[in-house]
Amino acid sequence: MDNFVRIYENVVSAEKCQKFIDKFESDIKHHVIQDNGKGATLTQINLLNSPDTIWKDDANFLMNIIMNCVEKYKEDCNINSIQWPGKFGFEPPKIKRYMPDTTDEFPEHVDVLNLRTAKRFLVAFLYLDDNERGQTLITPKDDLFVSSCKQGSLLLFPPMWPWTHEGRKPVDKPKYIVGCYLHYV
Repeated sequence: MDNFVRIYENVVSAEKCQKFIDKFESDIKHHVIQDNGKGATLTQINLLNSPDTIWKDDANFLMNIIMNCVEKYKEDCNINSIQWPGKFGFEPPKIKRYMPDTTDEFPEHVDVLNLRTAKRFLVAFLYLDDNERGQTLITPKDDLFVSSCKQGSLLLFPPMWPWTHEGRKPVDKPKYIVGCYLHYV
């Protein structure tokens, strides 16, 4: 059976990925520490944190990249029009940084656990750097999918209970990703 996990490589150039990382590192005033449970954390920036955000053009660029991959995802997974919402929205994209030798990781979890998060129907992770030792593990049922965090690649999968996943801590260098969800409206 199909596990509905797909990765699309080379959707963003290495240069553009590095620009996102550099901009993230220079925008310290918008860094927020996220508590991931079990003592785990990460640092993130909500790219649409305010109407005057410096990230607005970047967020639009990312939404276009994600939408192009979503169209390919629907085709690859044989999703037809009665299975896909006629209208949907996005949760604001966030750049997330995991540092080595810290508490930065995301233990096994699912992204839909309550009424507030039930509007999510697809996860999008864009990897901004290569980080084979800071993988994303997804375990739909008895299957295991390992994403080695390849720069410029986009990972798509459903956020519900069968798709437990974890963001492993990086070992020798920081790991940067953009995370976003498609929402029912």
